[in-house]
Amino acid sequence: MSELSHDAETKEEVISEIRISKKGFEIFVYLVLFLLNAFYFKEALGLPGSARGVGAGGFPLLVSLLIGASLLALLVVSLVTARKDEVEPFVAINRPVQVALTIAVLLAMVLSLPWTGPLVGIALLALLLMWLGGERRYLLLLGLPPLLSVGIYVLFVLVLGVYFE
Repeated sequence: MSELSHDAETKEEVISEIRISKKGFEIFVYLVLFLLNAFYFKEALGLPGSARGVGAGGFPLLVSLLIGASLLALLVVSLVTARKDEVEPFVAINRPVQVALTIAVLLAMVLSLPWTGPLVGIALLALLLMWLGGERRYLLLLGLPPLLSVGIYVLFVLVLGVYFE
């Protein structure tokens, strides 16, 4: 009888945690986000534009193009870069501690924005969230957060003329 209950517990433990190849999971997420962005782009095309500037329809279109280009770049990096590890890493979906740390980072970043400023704060937030999410590739960890801040600066300050304090 104890063998049966032990087998049932073992099967239950196996089912409670889903393990997926990290590279396969990344590619799947990028493709889903790209499809959602394509829908957003299609909807943005129907919004009215402005002859003098970006306008109500131009801003969502611009954001959609930037998101699409970023997702394509991430997809290419994920497909091209080879893993140095012999064992392929897996992603486990059961991570309550990671969620709690992510919430703590979000709260800390919101509270520290007056001292760090929006551009540095966004870069730090992106870096910490990527690291907490399990990203360990230095190219992505050190490359994407500054690019995100520069992209936000270019979009808001240079293109739209919205200045940060």
